[in-house]
Amino acid sequence: MSMTAHSQRGVALLTILLLVVSITVVAGAMLASQKIAIRRSGLLFDQNQLLQDISAGQQLALTMIRADNKLNDTDSAQDIWAQPIPPYALGGHSIGIEVRDEASRFNINNLYQNGAVDTAAVAMFQRLLTQLNLEPDIAIAVLDYQDSDSEVYKDGGAEDAVYTQQSNTTLPNQSFVSIDQLQEVRGVTAEALKTLRPYITAVPYFVPVNVNTASPVLLAALMDGATSEQMQGLVDMRSKQAIATIDDLWQLPVLSSLDDAQRKDLSTLLAVDSQAFLALITATDSGSIGQTRQRFATVLISKTPTDVSAVESSNGNANNGGADSANNSGTDNKEKAKTIEIVTQRLWAFRPSF
Repeated sequence: MSMTAHSQRGVALLTILLLVVSITVVAGAMLASQKIAIRRSGLLFDQNQLLQDISAGQQLALTMIRADNKLNDTDSAQDIWAQPIPPYALGGHSIGIEVRDEASRFNINNLYQNGAVDTAAVAMFQRLLTQLNLEPDIAIAVLDYQDSDSEVYKDGGAEDAVYTQQSNTTLPNQSFVSIDQLQEVRGVTAEALKTLRPYITAVPYFVPVNVNTASPVLLAALMDGATSEQMQGLVDMRSKQAIATIDDLWQLPVLSSLDDAQRKDLSTLLAVDSQAFLALITATDSGSIGQTRQRFATVLISKTPTDVSAVESSNGNANNGGADSANNSGTDNKEKAKTIEIVTQRLWAFRPSF
């Protein structure tokens, strides 16, 4: 009996110990899970705060470009948007904004618009490639990559048959989303793309080159035989006073050799203001855990002419009573009316090339 009692007490003690261990393990697991949940909740809060900061940064960039548009008919390096913008502090976090004029670059999507090849844009792109000591046939390959047909435009181009044979891929036959896609284009090496990158962009609509912000290299692509050194005088002149009209541009000695036909072709490709801006938004949170967190976003902002006739049509006869006075005082304002809005946004976990 004594041995049996001792055995029972031993089993009971062992059972209790096992229960204690089990409870300890479960409690520890629950505590760890709770800590993870709290940590996750904190991270989600930080993440949401950063996203809110990015949204605020977008609105600040949009407001700045809209404000500048009311002040100026041109866009130049002297404007508000072109100046360094100090970070905007909000407690333990801040918002940084950098704005880049996409119209200071050649838009590779200008080559093919509304189902047709823009021959003047192709010629300008070829001259830019020549300026950079790259093969001008790259322009034809870039055109074929995005046009909607399956016919090679000219020698130097390539369509599906070539790409399928070489890399078993088919062409998208649509506008470029990013200039990084040029890596897929026949004849564009990594070195060629590196050389081209500072002078090109990929905006999903037609964007004339702004002669008030374009680089001397891109300006030299306006005509055969020109050099960036020759265009430096134009750059120096516009730094003092922006070029007001394209007609003023033709009066400059460096472009005096262009005939009327050449000027007509180029006029559609050029402007004195900008129709596209890229804003880099940096949201920084110092955080309560002693670790700085950052999120980035690139935002494409369009500034395109408003279709005044469509606006008037939608207004109907509601404003007919004051139409005469509006027409007399507002003709110039109608010509300058612009729609400024966000076109695309992309979030980044790291700072993108800008």
